[in-house]
Amino acid sequence: MHIVIIGAGAVGGYFGALLQESGTQVTLVARGETLAVLRERGLTINSPEGTRTLPVDVVESLDEVPAADAVFLATKTIDGPNLPERLPEGAVLVTTQNSVEMPAIAIEKYGPDRVVPGVVRSFLIHTGPAEATFLGGVLSFTFGSVDPATCDVVEKLRAALGAAGIEPFVLDDILVDVWAKAMFVTTFGALGALVDKPMQDVRTTYRRDLTALMREVEAAGRANGINLPEDIVERSLDFADAQPAAATSSMQRDLADGLPNELDAQVGAVMRMAERGGVAVPLHTLVFDCLSTRG
Repeated sequence: MHIVIIGAGAVGGYFGALLQESGTQVTLVARGETLAVLRERGLTINSPEGTRTLPVDVVESLDEVPAADAVFLATKTIDGPNLPERLPEGAVLVTTQNSVEMPAIAIEKYGPDRVVPGVVRSFLIHTGPAEATFLGGVLSFTFGSVDPATCDVVEKLRAALGAAGIEPFVLDDILVDVWAKAMFVTTFGALGALVDKPMQDVRTTYRRDLTALMREVEAAGRANGINLPEDIVERSLDFADAQPAAATSSMQRDLADGLPNELDAQVGAVMRMAERGGVAVPLHTLVFDCLSTRG
């Protein structure tokens, strides 16, 4: 199986290294300093088991890859979706972003028979050009078909990821999981950034506000035909209660440091999907407007 990964950051770098080590053909697409480091030194990954560097196949443009089985889009959606103009022959696009609209945008561009939405669950950080660090704990990828035409490649991906030590979960309705993750990541990140507080304060002092934001995500999802569980908000709150008290989101940290961030890709995406579904999300709009002045 040939997997192309666009982006050699936290997810792309770590997944790419494990897949290559387990025997999958991997090609990374990178630019600038990351491209130079990959060519000169290779890809470095850190984990509780140690540090290792391995040579990788890397190109500057997806146009240099004529054919493949899957293309993982592992870039952050800071400057918009950043979807490639074309996919290699025979390839499906696998999305990994924390954005409820990314699967919809990709499906509109390529068609449902060439898109496999996915959800990453892991503590991975980008620690330098061509360097990714796994902090331990869960390392999984949940994904699934939105069209029967992708069922074969989904099974190949399941086998490749499993062999690489990345726990694969294949769901019949993957879009439910995309929205379920966003219900936690987007609301916690936005509210934490707004009040400049860690998880402990967000889930206690501001629990009513967190719940209200989650209810808006639920309403937007249902308006777009997403069959979310009836207790999805309660599950998300339980998940928040189980997180480390000092935890903050990457979006919150990026906003605090004045760095490029995923405010639009996460909060803005909920607003746009809500508009598609004809429902109002006034709290998301308020939070977005307040945080936009900090970018």
